[in-house]
Amino acid sequence: MGLVSIVAREDFISLVTDLGNHQIADDSNFKVLIPDTAFIAFSGDEEFSLMAANAAETLVKQGFSLKELAETIQSSINDPMFTVFGRSIEAVVAGYSQKGEAQYHVVSNSKPLESYYPRPGESLYYVNGIEPMLVLEKSLKMYGMGTVGQAQAAQIHLLKEASKIIPNIHTTASSFVLKRAN
Repeated sequence: MGLVSIVAREDFISLVTDLGNHQIADDSNFKVLIPDTAFIAFSGDEEFSLMAANAAETLVKQGFSLKELAETIQSSINDPMFTVFGRSIEAVVAGYSQKGEAQYHVVSNSKPLESYYPRPGESLYYVNGIEPMLVLEKSLKMYGMGTVGQAQAAQIHLLKEASKIIPNIHTTASSFVLKRAN
């Protein structure tokens, strides 16, 4: 399924994911939607992930906000066709609004849309899967999350730990950082 972790603060959004066997978007499971501003990261069925990434790219070109983009993708993947034979997809649309506000939206065909907006001094984090979320929480307490370096150290630690217990998670990390423009 792939591992996707995000640490979001008002001044940066850090993404770390495993490269795995993904063939989408240059052997990675994320796609930059707007340079230095927004990306989509996905896990689950590769065919559905590719569809979500392409839809996100099209919606951005049409002027959709990140929230509108997430809502549109969420409504399209709630189609029963996407849950046939247990095929799942989870995607995170993350970035900065035109006003410079950090945000991320978790899109899934198995649960409702979740939207998060870190306030000043607040750190929010996300990992697909409950067990990895607990490992990241522990790692963030150990490494800290006030800087990009601290957040990514915790996220890479999570990746190494998750690869020991979750099938198809690889230790080769792919990372991406968005920083708020001043």
